[in-house]
Amino acid sequence: NNAGPAGSEMLSSLRQLAPGLAVSAGVAGSAALVASQLPSSWHVSAIPVSIILGGLAANGPLKGHAAAMGPGVSAATTTVLRAGVICAGAKLSAMQVLSLGWATVPAAAAAVTVGMTCIPWLAARMGVAPKLGALIASGTSVCGVTAISAVGPAIGASQAEMAIAIANVVAFGSLAMIIHPHVAHYLLPVEDSASIGLFLGLAVHDTAQVMGSAASYAEQFSDAAVVSAAAVAKLTRNLALAAVVPLMAVRHGTGGGSLTAGALAKAVPTFVLGFVMMAAIRSVGDHQLPDSAAFKSTMDFIGGFCSTKVFLPWAMAGVGLSVNVAVFSGVGWRPFAVGGAGAVLVGTTGLAAAMLAARVRAAARPTLVPMVALTTGRAGEAGVAPAV
Repeated sequence: NNAGPAGSEMLSSLRQLAPGLAVSAGVAGSAALVASQLPSSWHVSAIPVSIILGGLAANGPLKGHAAAMGPGVSAATTTVLRAGVICAGAKLSAMQVLSLGWATVPAAAAAVTVGMTCIPWLAARMGVAPKLGALIASGTSVCGVTAISAVGPAIGASQAEMAIAIANVVAFGSLAMIIHPHVAHYLLPVEDSASIGLFLGLAVHDTAQVMGSAASYAEQFSDAAVVSAAAVAKLTRNLALAAVVPLMAVRHGTGGGSLTAGALAKAVPTFVLGFVMMAAIRSVGDHQLPDSAAFKSTMDFIGGFCSTKVFLPWAMAGVGLSVNVAVFSGVGWRPFAVGGAGAVLVGTTGLAAAMLAARVRAAARPTLVPMVALTTGRAGEAGVAPAV
């Protein structure tokens, strides 16, 4: 008898959540189908497509069903989103960071610091709302949509602000994905794949865009080793998410902007701790079980499939379903001017760091073996960037 009321309450809660969760899942599934039909050279994932389709559905055929979908859509943008961020930690390994060499960590730290410092300052000068400025800074400086997804709930940003910030990432990240391979080819030593990958990993916004940019370089300039170097540089940059979320939560939350140790500890969301723990498990496993294909495949499944293919598109569909297109009418050009300027700042910092790393490598090893040779078996192990 005691279980009866509890069971009825749970069933009632599930009934409230089901419509919104089901619609969000359906939108995400449709987005995956649409993304799969786009040209592979565009490197567009289901995540941004989920927002677009969700927004179209919410402001079109589903406009009159917002109340029924509300609880489930809210769960998609909170619980499901947090699960996606936690799972994303499974892709991050300290062993991969160390494999690229000493330059990766300070270079990533420089790019993130410049973006997280300058972009909010620029947003304030341009009259952009502080929370929107923080989201644009996080998406541009750290890891695109994943960073916006993590920072948004921590600072209490609206769904409209998240959608505008993600639009910035999609627009300027896609532009960087097209331009930066050519910038790298003409401004960095063509034989130094590690530095080229470092630049692409730091200068392009989202992980999918980084991989698209690196793949484009590899195809155009016959240097497959750039892909692994760019991936490691991007993963290193993503690690900053663990610090950025609590910092932004303190700055824009109830802590009044006081960056004390106590305020920071209180501001760390539980899902960020889960993200850090997942990354720690991956790092320890890569060190202790270097030859375990089962461990690596399991963590790749959690970080690659569960996070990127399931939870984050599902959550972003919820974000799209929460947005009323009327809120965009007063947005204007200022948030996109901030996003464009921020992309230039972070990209320039990444380029400067890569150029410095290339100079150091050249000075340390004047007869640097071209990494292209590594992929053809002429020197060392295929596709492994030399550590410095």
